[in-house]
Amino acid sequence: MKIVLHPPVDEDLCQQVRDTAPNAEVVMADNHNVIEAVADAEIIFGNFSSEIVSAAPNLKWIQSTSAGMDKALIPEVANSDITICNASGVHAVQVAEHAWALTTALTRGLHVSFRHQLDHAWTRPPLADLLEATILIVGFGGIGQYYAQLAQGYDARLIALDIQGGDKPDYVEAIWDMDRLDEGLQIADVVFIAVPYTPETEKLINARTLSLMKNTAFLINTARGPIVDETALAEGLTNGEIAGAGLDVFEKEPLSPDSPLWDMENVIITPHAAGGSPNRHNRTVGFFCQNLKRYQAGEPLFNEVDKSLGYPKRERRVK
Repeated sequence: MKIVLHPPVDEDLCQQVRDTAPNAEVVMADNHNVIEAVADAEIIFGNFSSEIVSAAPNLKWIQSTSAGMDKALIPEVANSDITICNASGVHAVQVAEHAWALTTALTRGLHVSFRHQLDHAWTRPPLADLLEATILIVGFGGIGQYYAQLAQGYDARLIALDIQGGDKPDYVEAIWDMDRLDEGLQIADVVFIAVPYTPETEKLINARTLSLMKNTAFLINTARGPIVDETALAEGLTNGEIAGAGLDVFEKEPLSPDSPLWDMENVIITPHAAGGSPNRHNRTVGFFCQNLKRYQAGEPLFNEVDKSLGYPKRERRVK
């Protein structure tokens, strides 16, 4: 069995993989030698492309380091017997923390105060409370669940939407089916987007759904940009349909310098940074090694993606 790590990781992390599969050949490859490296590979950990998969006739399993599969289910994978697992839940801590930081910054007006600070202006920003606010979490996978854990300390009313349902923590009032999105938008003070990007969720937040939201509500998106119609969002923010937005992801990245979102005082923009962490590689390699043990034992893999859905079924999500 040959395992290719692409791109290379720190030597101690590579050794962790070797220790997990002592009978395997484990190699690290960069963009210059990856095609040659995968020629006889059974497993790829990390990044891949159509060219890489086509060059690996013996490939059986890909462990992605990304949670989103919108760009990963290329035809060479989607139309094959290759198993692909994502990293859903592995990055939940840092993404949820980032989303919660956007939430608290918006509601307490920190972004406005920072701009005023640059102008040496002693001006109080508009403020909102999270205490007893209604927070709608759209997508209750690992990221949505950890965000809810952070929010519970504020005695907020938490309502989650998830197409697959799931077990409800005590601090969450209810888990609704996605067909109740409109109902949730009408009552929410904060709407957090944490669903995968699929054809069903493309422009889930649009002119119509934005019009349902309170004009005092905030939108947070750390999932994927195309889930939100940016043109409609910019218009809604300009017209006061919602109070503000915290955005880490965009329809096209980098965000165009001409986007009106840059100059809006009620918007916080971060550069698709929510998944960043000094511990990211440790977590992804550690998760890969957990799955690698299961692979060698012939057990079902965590986060195996259902290719017809574009994400793992609930019973396969990382525990």
